Amino acid sequence: MSTTSKSTTMIEGPLAKQILLVSLPLALSNLLQILFNMSDVAVVGRFAGSTALGSVGSTATFVTLFTGFLIGLSNGVNVLVARFYGAGHPKDVSKTVHSALLVSLAAGVLLLFVGLFGSPALLELLNTKEDLLPGAILYLRVYFLGMPALALYNFGNAVFSAIGETKKPLAYLSFAGVLNILLNLFFVIVCKLDVAGVALASTIAQCVSAGLILHA
Repeated sequence: MSTTSKSTTMIEGPLAKQILLVSLPLALSNLLQILFNMSDVAVVGRFAGSTALGSVGSTATFVTLFTGFLIGLSNGVNVLVARFYGAGHPKDVSKTVHSALLVSLAAGVLLLFVGLFGSPALLELLNTKEDLLPGAILYLRVYFLGMPALALYNFGNAVFSAIGETKKPLAYLSFAGVLNILLNLFFVIVCKLDVAGVALASTIAQCVSAGLILHA
């Protein structure tokens, strides 16, 4: 991952235009991450029946919560990188990026274990119906396999946005979003995997978005 890509500067041209060019793609990137779960709900609701719909839908609170946590963590990374980048301290930028990479990956792995081992307790806290509980637990466990990748994507998004490049992360996430929908349809309609299928599709899409942004 390189921080030498073409960036948008706030000191050239109309300020309002520059702020919009930077902030709009960033806001859309954050919104798209939340919509991954909603696309899963839509597909299982249409092709897998009411039980699968209820199981996936009952996980939305935790998916949104933990995705928001990773986005918040990346905002801290963004502030630090932008500070040193704007001050013209490349060594501090490099140190911050490498440290943030490790912290983000650690946070993603932590959430992975929370999803694998804590899903039953988390869902019981929401009084999830017993008939929906097995599917909801399965969905969370598979979905949270992608949390390290989601953390790495948000890390990359934070670094790119710190230097004013927000279009690339949005493009990568948009591609992953389309892939997620196609895989949802394939796993549910063709492979008959319903709940596990949409969760697996989201996990694969998250890995793809992370791979693209780290390779950029």
